[in-house]
Amino acid sequence: MIIDLILDRKDGKQYIPRDFYNSVMNYGVIGHEIASALDGGDEDSVQRALTRYIVDNGYCLDRVAFITSNQWLQ
Repeated sequence: MIIDLILDRKDGKQYIPRDFYNSVMNYGVIGHEIASALDGGDEDSVQRALTRYIVDNGYCLDRVAFITSNQWLQ
């Protein structure tokens, strides 16, 4: 699940944007929306897509603070 990818990074796993991109592509439409934001090269778009994923799936909203405090394109 994409939430696991986010939490792995939060827990200190090395973050490699290309690996993250490839992983989210395996999750159908939800993953493609995030991958599209990654393709666009705009940090705000990526953070919005990840935040939307958190909200839409009813995950704890404290994850949003982590998402917005990190860069996902580097």
